[in-house]
Amino acid sequence: MKKVPYILVCIAILFVVAIFALFIYNKCNDNQSKILGVWWWDNRLDTSYLDFAKENGVTEIYYYTSSFNEKTNEFIKQANKRNMKVFWLDGDYRWIETPELLNEDIAKYLKYQETYANKFSGMHLDIEPHQDPNFEAKRETMLYKFITLTYNLKIQYPDIWIEYDIPIWLNDNIEFRRQTKPTYAHIIDNASAVTLMSYRDTSERIYDSAKDEIEYAISVGKKLNLGVETGEQHSETFVSFYEEGKRYMYEEIEKVRQQIPKNFGIAIHHIYDWYNLKD
Repeated sequence: MKKVPYILVCIAILFVVAIFALFIYNKCNDNQSKILGVWWWDNRLDTSYLDFAKENGVTEIYYYTSSFNEKTNEFIKQANKRNMKVFWLDGDYRWIETPELLNEDIAKYLKYQETYANKFSGMHLDIEPHQDPNFEAKRETMLYKFITLTYNLKIQYPDIWIEYDIPIWLNDNIEFRRQTKPTYAHIIDNASAVTLMSYRDTSERIYDSAKDEIEYAISVGKKLNLGVETGEQHSETFVSFYEEGKRYMYEEIEKVRQQIPKNFGIAIHHIYDWYNLKD
C-alpha cells in the first residue's frame, strides 16, 4: 500500500484546522451581530446583574440615572469591560408640553459627557404621551407636540444619538411639516433609532404587532428594536413572559430574529424582572 506523502498530510490537517477556525469565527460574529438591549431602571443593582446581562448576550444597556456622577462613570466602565454599550435612560410625559425640563436634563448629560472618562453611547428616551391623565381629551395635540419635540431635539442636538421607546399603537395620522403620516413614522424619521414596546408573549404576536413599524423603519434605513416584557401583569397575561419563564422567552425571541433584518434587535424590559424570571 502506497504511503501518503508527508506534505499532503500536513496540507490536509491545515485545511481541517482552517475550516474549523472559520466556523468558530462565523459563530462568534453571528453572536456579536445579535443586538440585545435591556432597560436598567434601578441603578442600585450590583454587578451580579451586569454579569447576568453579559452571560445572556446583552449588547446595550439603557441605564436610568438623574444624577450624573462617579457612580455613573464606574457603571459604564464595568459595562464597557463586558463589551456592552450604555445609553442614558430617562422619561417623563411632561416633557411633551414642557420641553425645557428635558433640556435641563440634557445639559446635565452633556456636562457629564465632557467631564468623565467613561461616556454614554447616546440617549434612550422613554416618553409615553398616554401617561398624561388627560391624554384622550387632547390626543391629537399631544401627539403633534410629541413629534415636534423629537424633531426639535434632532435639530438642536445633531451630534447626539437619540433613540425613543414607543408603544405599538401610535398609528394616528398626524400632519407635520406638510407631511401626513402615522405618528410612529414621524418619530422614526426624527430618531437615531426606535425601540417598539411590542409587549406580547409569542413570536407571532410580537411580530404581528410590529409589522408596520418594521416595514417603515426598513424603508427609511433606521434601526428598530422589538421590546419584550418580563414583569408580572395583573390584567393582561398575554403582554409578558412572566408566566412562561426564561427558556420559553428565549425560544420565542430566536423565532422573532428569523423574521427581522440582522441590524434590528430585541430589548428586554427590564433587568431586575428578567433576572428574577423563572427558568
